[in-house]
Amino acid sequence: TEACMSAIRLARGFTKRDKIIKFAGCYHGHSDSFLIQAGSGASTFGTPNSPGVTQGTAKDTLLANYNDLENVKALFEANKNEIAAIIIEPVAGNMGCVPPKEGFLQALRQVCDANDALLIFDEVMTGFRLARGGVQELYNVKADIVCFGKVIGGGLPVGAFAARHEIMNYLAPLGPVYQAGTLSGNPLAMAAGLAMLETLNADSEIFKRLEEKTAYLHKGIQKVLSDNNIVFTINRVGSMISVHFDAIPVVDFQTAKQGDNETFKKFFHGLLNEGVYIAPSAYETWFITDALTYEDLDFTINAINKVAQTL
Repeated sequence: TEACMSAIRLARGFTKRDKIIKFAGCYHGHSDSFLIQAGSGASTFGTPNSPGVTQGTAKDTLLANYNDLENVKALFEANKNEIAAIIIEPVAGNMGCVPPKEGFLQALRQVCDANDALLIFDEVMTGFRLARGGVQELYNVKADIVCFGKVIGGGLPVGAFAARHEIMNYLAPLGPVYQAGTLSGNPLAMAAGLAMLETLNADSEIFKRLEEKTAYLHKGIQKVLSDNNIVFTINRVGSMISVHFDAIPVVDFQTAKQGDNETFKKFFHGLLNEGVYIAPSAYETWFITDALTYEDLDFTINAINKVAQTL
């Protein structure tokens, strides 16, 4: 939350503009600017979806549809010289795993450049998980500001954001944009994070292993669900994977919401009874850890087969 909140403040201060674009279904923490529900139309202001978020705050957050470039362009057209930044989960993980369409992130980069706006990647989920350089490396696209969490604390509480010198120097004390935190540079979290990053650096095969294990799980789930005549779609990027109980491709929040939530509930509780604990929401991606063995994955696939027979 603090990393994304500070990144937005920095982007607004640096560009001297107030409005931001976020995507429906992307979660960036619980700062007021981000708790805006989806709207439609190029100039529709967001409306708060949590009590306590003011209309004054909500009006500066514009909602776009994930993977919809024309929608983003229309928002820029309707709000000329007012948009400070786009913030996005470059591989979404809060509506299930939803990959960007081919060229979408690169197109956002071009739109931001053409409109003197900043591109912010929220890599709290994807940073150091999909590649050492995160989504920027995986899809060969550069953001102006990148937000991190989780992994860089080795599981302990931490958030961070990074940008080139020109932008970061706009922060106090060198610049006018204020940022502070009681736990900034917490020694315990930093020690754990450093150990994690050193471990990743020392293991040249870890991302390859993670992708292979996730692909193995994907293939296994696909077979048992198909054999049991379950309607489903599976999305996967690297070690992120999710099962959606619908036949249509899941490319944004609207299509993610088409999934059969009643089936998901039965699926979740059935797996729990079989000793497998997945994320308790149809809108959360699964993550594969390298600690999982192929025996663990087979156990999971067999559990899914048992549950699928009851759905």
